[in-house]
Amino acid sequence: MVQGGVQSVSRTIFSRLIPQEKATEFFGFYNLIGKSAVVIGPALVGWMAYLFNNPKAGIVSLLILFIPGIVILFYVPKKSLLRD
Repeated sequence: MVQGGVQSVSRTIFSRLIPQEKATEFFGFYNLIGKSAVVIGPALVGWMAYLFNNPKAGIVSLLILFIPGIVILFYVPKKSLLRD
């Protein structure tokens, strides 16, 4: 129900962080990472659920992806998000 909004906000924030003259290169990389996540996320969930024989372990394994992302977000300069 909120994926469209999340995608819109993430692209807006990303566009404020990147150099404008290299926008096509950065958005190409952004899309490559997004396509990779479509494969890596479900594979990780399935593999961990199979390995531990528990579907809950599969869902908890997503923390392997979310925790580093949250840590990286702490290093994003807040001033760059407020640019007009």
